[in-house]
Amino acid sequence: MISPVKLFRGACFWWANKNVGKEFWTFFTASFLFVFGMFIFFLLYNLYLLDRGFKEHFLGLLTSAWSIGSIVGTVPAGILAQRFGLRRALLLCVTLAPAIFALRALLGGEPALLVLSFFGGAVLTIWAVCISPAVAQLTSTAGRPFGFSLIFSSGIGIGILGGQVGGRLPGWLVHVSPEVTPFRAKQLALLIACGIVSLATIPISRLRFDSAPAPEKRLYPRNPFLLRYLPAIALWSLAVGAFSPFFNVYLSQHLRLQVRQIGTIFSGSQLVQVAAMLLAPLVLKKFGLVTGIMYTQIAAALALASLAAVHAAPTAAVIFMCYTGFQWMSEPGMYSLLMNQVSPSEQTGASSLNFLVVNISQAVAALASGAAFERFGYPAVLGVIAGVAFVAGCAFRMLLGGSSTPAQQPVPAEASS
Repeated sequence: MISPVKLFRGACFWWANKNVGKEFWTFFTASFLFVFGMFIFFLLYNLYLLDRGFKEHFLGLLTSAWSIGSIVGTVPAGILAQRFGLRRALLLCVTLAPAIFALRALLGGEPALLVLSFFGGAVLTIWAVCISPAVAQLTSTAGRPFGFSLIFSSGIGIGILGGQVGGRLPGWLVHVSPEVTPFRAKQLALLIACGIVSLATIPISRLRFDSAPAPEKRLYPRNPFLLRYLPAIALWSLAVGAFSPFFNVYLSQHLRLQVRQIGTIFSGSQLVQVAAMLLAPLVLKKFGLVTGIMYTQIAAALALASLAAVHAAPTAAVIFMCYTGFQWMSEPGMYSLLMNQVSPSEQTGASSLNFLVVNISQAVAALASGAAFERFGYPAVLGVIAGVAFVAGCAFRMLLGGSSTPAQQPVPAEASS
């Protein structure tokens, strides 16, 4: 029988081999606060807008404006990170984002909401562009898949808490003060979420990137790998961007679920995603990065097709959880593949290009699917999206099947000490 001491020593040895140090955990703390607040906000925001009388078409316009803002913000985000460093760029993001999101919860005119959605997307692009090089610089090459898996799985795991808190927070506020209407309770919950996001400024202000790579000579690297990677990620982003912005509307309008039920399903989907993300390194190791990513994408496509075919809320909820698990299972592999195939001096530029392509695809997808959901209904449109996701998985393998040799990577000083 293995003694507790041996188990503890074995766990310490396993953990030490992951090459994650103090700076990584500081970033992890900031990520917790940022993601927790954002999960609450995005869970409730579309439901808040539905209470105000907006329909799927306008929600699609908002998502498209968000994606366009992300597109416009990609170049400035990359320049900001290169010129002023990742720490300052992240600090600017978590300072501006809560202010913009609070205004989104306070203002009600359509033009104002579209403008704020645009700027919200632009500001949050800073986080999206910086997170990959930040994790890459705070981990070694060997520990990089673990670092990405931990960040993404923990971020999704935080959604379990965010779903439970977000789904119940409006009810708690009504219980505290009976004079607060359900509409007002959602608005107050959105403002509380913004306050939580703003707390991320504390750990980010303490970050130090000691192992920052040499400055890039150009914003967008001319790496041949990107000519194959970006079309593959664009097609996949079309499928993801067509449904993900409307998941809470689907649960509310199509399945007729209450806010608390939506929060519970959302939390359940996060739990499934945590398991999927933690299993991702095993799947990717067994099948290889590219083939493993393809399998997870095809599995997500099959889940979407099943979602289009069912009508019972309990069955649809389970399938939805499976879909989100397969969707996010591919994320560590895609980010590891991208960061491994470019040199350290190209990482920020490659990350910027990645999110530029992702946001362009999602802007088109959200605009089209928002109008399509309202006109044709959810089952028919979900069937089409499932087909796009299946083609994306096959295209990923065809375009990137030969990507196996990583670029030369430095070892972070903290990880090697």
